[in-house]
Amino acid sequence: MKQPTPAPETEASQPPMTLATVRSGRLVWGMLGLVTLTLGSLGLAWLFPDSTMLHFLWVAQAVPVFYLLLVWWGTQQTTHQVNDAS
Repeated sequence: MKQPTPAPETEASQPPMTLATVRSGRLVWGMLGLVTLTLGSLGLAWLFPDSTMLHFLWVAQAVPVFYLLLVWWGTQQTTHQVNDAS
């Protein structure tokens, strides 16, 4: 039975870089942004219950765009993280 070859020194000294460790900071900030946006929208609707135009413009138009931007931003790697991962 053939024995597995040991990893070179450079690979053995560095912990494996996983997707979670590379993106964890942006994901945390993105999730905090999504929670803040959601709770802020609920608070806005609760404070101004008669402003239907504000609700339409905010909930139906702006919030989905902000969600999309926050999710996109949170899942992107920065150039600093890409250089560190390679």
